Parts: sequence; structure tokens; C-alpha cells
Amino acid sequence: MIVRLSSPSPARRAWPLAALLIVSLAACGDDDGPARDAGPDSGSMEDAGRPDARPVDAGMTCVEDEDCDDGVECTRDRCDDRGICRNLVDLGICDDGIFCNGVEQCDPLEGCVPGPIQTCTDDDVCTIDRCDEEAKLCRYSPRDFDEDGEADINCEGGTDCDDRDATRGSTVAEICDDGVDNDCDEVTDEADCGRPMYDVCEDPLDVSAGGFFELSSEGAAPDYDLECAPSGRKDLVLTFTIEEPQALTVRAEGRSITYVELRTECGDGDTAEQCASGFPGTLRARSLEPGTYFVLVADVGGDLAIEVVFEDPRPAPPNESCDMPTDVSAGGAFRGSFVDVADDVDSSCGSSRAPDLLYEFTLEEERDAVLSAVSDTGDSLSLSVSTTCGDEASELRCVRGSPAGTRLHQLPPGTYFITVEGSTSREPDFTLDVAFEDPTPPPAGDTCGNPLTITPGETVTGTLADKQDDLDISCGFNFRDVVYELELTERSDLTVIADADGPFMYVSIRDGVCDEGSAQLRCTSGNPSRSRIRDLAPGTYYLIVESFSGTGYTLEVQATEPTTPVDVSGNENCTTAYAVPSTGGLFRGDTTTALNDYETRSCGSGAASNDVVFRVDLIERQRVTASTDGSSFDTVLHLHSGECMSEGETACDDDGGEGSTSYLERELDPGSHYFIVDGWGSSNAGEYLFEVTISDP
Repeated sequence: MIVRLSSPSPARRAWPLAALLIVSLAACGDDDGPARDAGPDSGSMEDAGRPDARPVDAGMTCVEDEDCDDGVECTRDRCDDRGICRNLVDLGICDDGIFCNGVEQCDPLEGCVPGPIQTCTDDDVCTIDRCDEEAKLCRYSPRDFDEDGEADINCEGGTDCDDRDATRGSTVAEICDDGVDNDCDEVTDEADCGRPMYDVCEDPLDVSAGGFFELSSEGAAPDYDLECAPSGRKDLVLTFTIEEPQALTVRAEGRSITYVELRTECGDGDTAEQCASGFPGTLRARSLEPGTYFVLVADVGGDLAIEVVFEDPRPAPPNESCDMPTDVSAGGAFRGSFVDVADDVDSSCGSSRAPDLLYEFTLEEERDAVLSAVSDTGDSLSLSVSTTCGDEASELRCVRGSPAGTRLHQLPPGTYFITVEGSTSREPDFTLDVAFEDPTPPPAGDTCGNPLTITPGETVTGTLADKQDDLDISCGFNFRDVVYELELTERSDLTVIADADGPFMYVSIRDGVCDEGSAQLRCTSGNPSRSRIRDLAPGTYYLIVESFSGTGYTLEVQATEPTTPVDVSGNENCTTAYAVPSTGGLFRGDTTTALNDYETRSCGSGAASNDVVFRVDLIERQRVTASTDGSSFDTVLHLHSGECMSEGETACDDDGGEGSTSYLERELDPGSHYFIVDGWGSSNAGEYLFEVTISDP
């Protein structure tokens, strides 16, 4: 801090008066008294150690230090043993703790004043000089005005041929046909221009020390085929050499899925030891033998962030096969890793070639088993429980998810086997949680043995949170499911709507038998899922409802008298389109003799067969569902709103319905809308059924 005083202190104002008093006392004093030195004899003498802030006034005497206050902040004022004031400069008082603004000075009259600023200039044009306040020293770095990490080529050791342009330098790829030496090799637009460094096996990046690397595959060529990557991906090459066994992790992240392959010979795909993909692509090896290896990283092109980590080798897990499954009968949390683990057993919800680990537990009495497997990376896992290890036919439950979790109710005493399976693209670590609880019956609707009931005209609510995945349906996945039983007492058209207010719902309708996939009449998915089957005979039917989360849902069932189709002909174009009544309806016709009047953009050449047209006129916004279910050929259905013209569709569907039939559902504004029943390709035609349902949004 700099302090300046604008007026003299009381002590300074008292000097003339004190001098007068001293002279008077000297004239009247005792001649026999001791002689006293009044101060220095000349201005050339200095106090030892540090100077006085000002020349001592020969008349300035004192009794105590307080008598010597000179009002200057940076002096230490004291009365010496001769009774004379000493005002000693103390530069430490002026120090503001900032190195780069220089050393503050003490002015005997003004107090603390700024000193010369620390310039750090070394008079070398090839360095950038700066004062480092944190380290409290001067730093000198090679000149790099464009801050691209390369020093000016005109300075010793420099490689940047244009230090004003960060897009030019020895690490930059040569750009074709721009007339600029981008990579500073004194050759412009050479034959391999546009290709970045490390693009080929002859020019790999050495990552033997590990670390984090920022690269770019922009301009790279697809030189090598990676076994897990689609063709055409741009690749870069890394290499490393290890002198002793090491565990390896390579993570590569680009702007889309990234592929990473480990080889022992760079240009020979047959030497690939493993290949991983993902976002990021992560390749792991638990124990590599000493030697030289190559890592190929491929993506669609762009910036890549690559991390290479070497660690101490890890042993192989003992539970890779049914010969030695890990016993989890005591329950608890069990850590596992899929690094370098093979695919030894099959499960109904797993993937071929995905790594798996085996566990077993034994129950002495009936218990519920609560199991969950979750990966450290969030990857989906499969969890299978069976009574015989490796035997898919003895499987009791198989679930897949992140986490993969299930509860098996009322398991009888015996030994059971758990298979935890990863994915084919990555090898994550995971945790298996195992708990055993008092036996409880499955909740109502959880299995075919205890279905819930629903009647025509009824809407019910439910939840999948307490359900398990017990049944496979053709349009669904390994999701939790609930079973309903429905009785039809007369022939009916059946409509089933399942809505979870967000998540997709999947509904399978089965005739007479709950747990047989061959009994399925219809399987639909959507948000909501809407199913309609015409002219069902009286009997017992089962509705299997599932979703990917333990969500709440509503299920609505409507049964109406069978609809009689209305025969339609002559509706070959938009001018002669058949007008659908405001109540909708079911219509029957034949496209065999019609012409190909309308094609589509969104379905491409897939809608180039004979076609017929239906018109729906709305006076208010409505939900319109259109289906060609029951048609005799592979249909395409396209919608044209307002103006009806070829390739002017607002929507198009090929196989969104059952089998090769088409399905469209839209909320449409007031006006005229044209539905065109078409065939896939250029030769699909024949008898068709076209059903339209109109309802409130």
C-alpha cells in the first residue's frame, strides 16, 4: 500500500521551537555537566545498517521513542541512548506483496512510493517474456504468436512457417488445392495432401508412455478394415511397446460411434486380438505380453480424444465357465469384469459372442431371490437364472437392461445358476447384487398362472413396477410384462389401447393360450399402442402388455359388432376419390386394374404400384387412424393433406401394420385429406381392405 502524507506532523512542526529551547538551555546550563554530541558533524556520515529518514536536527532531542514520530509510515522512529531521535527506513513496510509491479520504495518525506516495474525483458526477439506473479519470477518461452503450440521457424528449434496463422504448422495436415504449404514442409499441395499425421502404419503415433492425445481423423483415408467397424470409416494408427506384462485401456471419443482395434501386426487384420466400439469406444486388455502392438482408431471423421492407460496386469476371473462358478449363496455385492472374457454359455436374452461370467447359489428352503447386475459404464447387461448351468432349456428367467434386475418368487430348495452377460462392443466392470428374502407369491397379473381380468368396454389402470419379464412377444423386448384375460361372448371387432403417457407400450393379443407365441394374433407397439382385430369369434383371449420401464399405464378394451366391408370401385385418382363418412368405416376393393398415378418422396421407389384414393373431410381437428390390415398384397399407404399430387405426401408407411400391411395415425386439421392405397415396388396389387377410424384428438 502506498501512503502519502499531505501535512507535517506535530513533531516536525515542533523542531524550530525545540531548537530554540536547546540553545537557551545551553547558555544557562552547568559548565561542569557532561558534554553531549548533538549529532553528525557533517552530512557525509551515515548510521550503520540503515539510513535515517532525514538528517537529524542538531536540536531534536528526545526522552522516549514517541518523541521522535516523524509522520512517515515507512520509518521506524526511536530515541537512542544519547537522547537523539533516529528515524530508520524499513522497506518491508512498503512491500505490497505483488512481485510484478516492482519493489516499493520509502521516500523520507512522502513515505511509501512505487518502485520501477519488473519488465522481465531479455532483449531476445525469439522469446515471449512475461512476469509470473504466482511463481514470482520472470518466464521466457519460445515465440508462438498464433498459440498453435509451435515456435516460429525463424527461431532456433522452431517449426511454424507462419506464426501468424494457427492453421499452418508441422503438425497440420496438408490441404489439397489451396496453394498453401499447410504442413510447413516446403512443398505445396503434395500428393498425399489432405491426410493427417498417423494415418498409415508407416507413420503411427507412439503412445508407449500412455497419456491423453487430441487428434483429428479429418482427411484420413479408410486404409484398414476393422472387424467391428462398418466399411469406409476413417482410421488413425497408434503404436506402443511394453517391456513387461501390462493391463491396457484405450478410450477413444469422436463425434459418433468410435471403433478401436488392437493388433500385433499393423497391416494384418488376422492379427487383431480384439475390437471394441461405442461412444466412447473402449478397448481393454487385462494382461498383454511384452512386445510391440498397434491400435487402430476409426470413426466418421473429425476430432478425436484418445486416452491410453497402462496398469499392472490383472489375473483372469475364475468363474468364466460352468466348471467353477462363484458361490453367492451368502448374498451380497460381487464385483466382476468382462475384460478378455469369452462367451461360454447361451441365454435367451443375451447376445452371441458376448462375454459372460457364472455364479451359483443353493437354497435350503423356499425363498425369494432378488438379483441385480449393473455395469460401471451404464451399458446394458443380461442376467439369466437357470437350474442347470449353461442349459438354456432350464432357464427360469432372463432379463436385460441397465440395470438388469429381477425377483424370482417362491424358489424351492435347490441349486441355481446365474449368468451375467455383457455386450459385444465393450468390456465393462460390473456389480452383481444378490439378496434372499422370505417367499412371497407373484403379484396378480405377473404370470399366465394368475392373470388379471378385463371385460369389453372397460378401462383399467395398472403398474409394471412390481412385475417381472416372464413372456416373449414378437414386437417387444426383454421388458416387464403383465397378463390380462378377456372373454368374448359373441363375434366382435376388438380394439385394445395401452397408454403409459410417454413410454412406448407393447401389446400382444393371443387366442386361447397365454404362454405360446404361436397363439399370437396381433402384436403392436406405440405411444400409445393401438390394436384392432376384426370379426373375432367368441372365446378366451389373453392380452400381454409390456414396456421398457416399470411404468404406470391405462388399458382400454372395446368390443363392437363386426364391421361389414363396403365395396368400393372407381376411386382411381384424387378427383374420383371415395369420400369416407365422418364415422369412418371399412372398405374393400381391388387395385389390379388401377394405374400408378401417385408416387412418394419419403417411401421412394417403394410406392410405384397401382393405387386408389380415399378422401377424409374434417370440420374440426380429429385423430384419424388408417390401416390396410387384411389386404392380400404388400401395401404402402401415403397421406396427402390439402393438395393431392404425386410426391406431395405428408406421411408414408410401408409395413407399419400387421405383417406387410400399412398403418398411419395422425391428428389432422380441418380440411380435405387424401389417403392413397398403393403397393410396394412396381408390381404389388390385388384385393385390399382399408379401414378408417375417426376420433377426438
